[in-house]
Amino acid sequence: MNGTQTKTIASDFPQFSFKKALFQLGLILLGFAFLFFITLMKARGTTGFGFEPLLYVYTIFVTTFQLSRLIAAMFYENAYKGSVLAKTSRNYAGQLSLRENALVAGKDFEPFVTFVVPCKNEEKVIAETVASCFQVDYPKEKMEVIVINDGSTDRTSDILKSVETKYRKLSIVDWEENRGKKHAMAEGFRRAKGEIVVQLDSDSFIDPATFRKIVEPFRNPDVGAVSAHTDPKNADKNFITKMQAAYYFMSFRILKAAESTFLTVFCCSGCASAYRKKILLPILDEWLGEKFLGLPVTWGDDRALTSRVLKFGYSTIYSNRVKAETIVPENLRQLLKQQIRWKKSWFVNAIYNAKFIWKTQPFVAFSYFFPLVGVTFLSPIMAARAVFYLPIARGVFPLYHVAGLLLLAALFVAYYRFVAPENKYWLYLFPWTLFNLFVLSFLMFWALARINDRGWGTR
Repeated sequence: MNGTQTKTIASDFPQFSFKKALFQLGLILLGFAFLFFITLMKARGTTGFGFEPLLYVYTIFVTTFQLSRLIAAMFYENAYKGSVLAKTSRNYAGQLSLRENALVAGKDFEPFVTFVVPCKNEEKVIAETVASCFQVDYPKEKMEVIVINDGSTDRTSDILKSVETKYRKLSIVDWEENRGKKHAMAEGFRRAKGEIVVQLDSDSFIDPATFRKIVEPFRNPDVGAVSAHTDPKNADKNFITKMQAAYYFMSFRILKAAESTFLTVFCCSGCASAYRKKILLPILDEWLGEKFLGLPVTWGDDRALTSRVLKFGYSTIYSNRVKAETIVPENLRQLLKQQIRWKKSWFVNAIYNAKFIWKTQPFVAFSYFFPLVGVTFLSPIMAARAVFYLPIARGVFPLYHVAGLLLLAALFVAYYRFVAPENKYWLYLFPWTLFNLFVLSFLMFWALARINDRGWGTR
């Protein structure tokens, strides 16, 4: 890589800011102060440390873990910059010439790209999704779009046929019978000519102006998958979608950013993510044949695919520089079904990841993954204790428990506002926190009870 190219690429990243560093330091210090106060507040809901030692341990453990995710997110920019600017990996050292290194790292990095879009009964949005693919800022001779119509019973097939006449690089696979999203994705992966495969949900749309940023990290041959930043397209529809807008931003810009700091994003979102094709083909059979308790797994295709990329030793990262939008549930029934499906997927893949992550990435495993598993399983139990057991058995209402959660949410909101002052949905993170406590946290019990129900369950 020559000096000019290095300077050009590095200029894409924000420079050191004393104001930002000071804010982050202040937020960290405030976080530890909050840890102390949250512990005290939750303790007020008990009869004393002698009777509730586990509550203190749990509160400190969970609060410290959540603060660690926030702190890790603060280092995301530097980690992302390092992963993109890396010329070669330890496995590729010495295999590329100086000229090849310059091409890999330069602005002219334009590998052939294939969009894979599986769809079923998406007559309202599929034409717009296809159009957004062809509007991206990328050489049209270096891209193609493959849409797999997975047994739609509405007008999706007719709409795709009419759209096909507009785009020379559009290929349509039209299945009369539904085979499942995984099989539709796999069909697209096998047919793809591109070195990079961009998997796009049929109700998702990638921002044309920022598309190149999802390809950029693949300069580094260690990078196996990249997740785009996704926001709800229908965020302003109602209160439920506005809460999801706040949740999506936190989930991507804070939680995925924290994972990306360690180059280990555990779920490259199915809304919009890119993969290195040479990784996908060897893992397709295992991915398609995924079973749990003897039954095929029909949900969580994105999380399962990411897990297998990690198992093969590749980095998975999140890029806040490439923007995408998706349609989120607009009513409570749809949202709850989606969340149950996601929790089932998380549970199954947590078991899968636990078998290898401690060997391949021990630091990430013991500092993040296993604590995350513990928090995820303990939180519904502690929520049930605070919301049901204590009020009924002891007459203690969960006022301090709720206050502690809102205090922690306030820290996330402060960082939310700092990194995205233009985002107007930050206030909805507070009602989402309450919604998660009183409703979503208990869905884990239902998801586990219904783990053998393999239906898609979103419509």
